[in-house]
Amino acid sequence: MICAKNLGITLILSMVFVLFVPNPINAQVSSLDDSDNDGLLDEDELNIYHTNPNHYDSDGDSFSDGEEIKNGYSPLRNNRQKMREIDTDKDGLWDDWEIALGTHLNNPDTDRDGYKDGEEVRNGYDPLSSGTEKIAKRIEVNLKNQSLQYFFGNAKLDDFKISSGLPRTPTPSGNFTVIKKRPTVHYAGPGYDFPNTKWNLMFKEGRGYNFYVHGAYWHNDFGKPKSHGCVNVPHKQEYMGRLYDWADVGIAVMIS
Repeated sequence: MICAKNLGITLILSMVFVLFVPNPINAQVSSLDDSDNDGLLDEDELNIYHTNPNHYDSDGDSFSDGEEIKNGYSPLRNNRQKMREIDTDKDGLWDDWEIALGTHLNNPDTDRDGYKDGEEVRNGYDPLSSGTEKIAKRIEVNLKNQSLQYFFGNAKLDDFKISSGLPRTPTPSGNFTVIKKRPTVHYAGPGYDFPNTKWNLMFKEGRGYNFYVHGAYWHNDFGKPKSHGCVNVPHKQEYMGRLYDWADVGIAVMIS
């Protein structure tokens, strides 16, 4: 009888022990967990944004990490800087580009091939692979939506409102290429005079009139046709400036 009692106690204790042993699988981060309820999955906080999955406001600026990401702000800077304005690891890629491309925000050489991520993208190479296959760059302009997007392969690097030509001076549609890059241009004609216009990408030559994608400092009414045929982009480094720096002569410009 004593042996039977001891055996029963042993079995009960074994069951209790098994019940409370941590399960290593459950201890891992679930792909559906949002531990701090900030609107970002723990997995994404760890692997993409490098924020704290256990604190809803990693930079302590009173805005949740998810709210900042949704509105384009860095969740790691408490001075309300946009990700399009920051290059955290100084590799030549803006933080929003890094997220779009899947590169590491805090590692300047994600694929460890000896070249910075920004250097690889600038020269048309994959920053996630040490391979030598070139990746195409292209600019797409949607006249109906008055928007511009540009891509590195399948990765969309940006998407913003533009101003195309007015009905009397329409922007040409079709498939073009960047013919020339000009740092500054003086645009002038009947009723307008805009000197020192920065960041000009010529995509079509005409008889006495050339067509560009360029910065426009004389209005802030993007999303509506306003131009004399060119594609107007906000005259800021974080919009036209970085598009100009990224674009190469010969890349596709698709306007529809």
